[in-house]
Amino acid sequence: MRGQPDRVLAVQTESIVSTVIPHLFVRHHEAARASAPKQASAARAADLARLLIAPNIDDAFELIEESLARAATPISLFTGLFEPTARNLGDLWSEDSCSEFEVSIGLCHLQTAIRRISFDHLSTPVTRSQQRSVLVVSQPGEPHSFCAALNSEILRHAGWKVTTEFLGSDEALQDLVAKASFDGLNLSLSPSLRREHWLPRMAETVRKVRQASRNPALVVVVSGRVFAEQSGACATVGADAATASAEQVERCIMRSLLKRAARPPANFAWI
Repeated sequence: MRGQPDRVLAVQTESIVSTVIPHLFVRHHEAARASAPKQASAARAADLARLLIAPNIDDAFELIEESLARAATPISLFTGLFEPTARNLGDLWSEDSCSEFEVSIGLCHLQTAIRRISFDHLSTPVTRSQQRSVLVVSQPGEPHSFCAALNSEILRHAGWKVTTEFLGSDEALQDLVAKASFDGLNLSLSPSLRREHWLPRMAETVRKVRQASRNPALVVVVSGRVFAEQSGACATVGADAATASAEQVERCIMRSLLKRAARPPANFAWI
């Protein structure tokens, strides 16, 4: 009986060594393997951002071609590399490593790559029996149209009837939604810079658009870096939903449409 605790301790130690420690090692190894691609992708996005503002733009397009060859689909390249690259351009500006003009030029190069890759590599858009219509625009006055360009490509590929415009004023946007009926509006700010001070301006745009819309049930989904990083920004501007990535844009619009369809119609009989 006196040696019983020693035997119990030996059994427990043997159990820890034979089962627990190998299990912890496997979990740590799997976590390291899972994080490696993310780290590589983040490093590639940082490299591409620097190359986009470098004197020789050919190096940037060479990196894009190499990444396209490894990407599962063109869409995964757009959302997995181009979107974080756009944010990295904003970070370079925040660090005073480049000017806002250089950020704009870098985003234009990314948009050029999106159009070229879409034309060369994207398959025929999905055909829908009942095609939904969506208007995709940047916030009037916003010089960075990357979000609008990317969201347009993704929605068009998914079978939506997409109208893309680059408007200079709220009045032009109001006139557009008053003349044509759209199921949804995707309104975007910069993918690179945090436009917190633009939120009141966008809120006024959304309010005016809803008043002017030919479709009173128009769904408004917003995009841009500020909405990806600040969860409360969507409510601030009065939108139905916000996207953290372009891969969410169709899902956000559809969910918002379903929510609106599920609401009971207003009863005006008492008036």
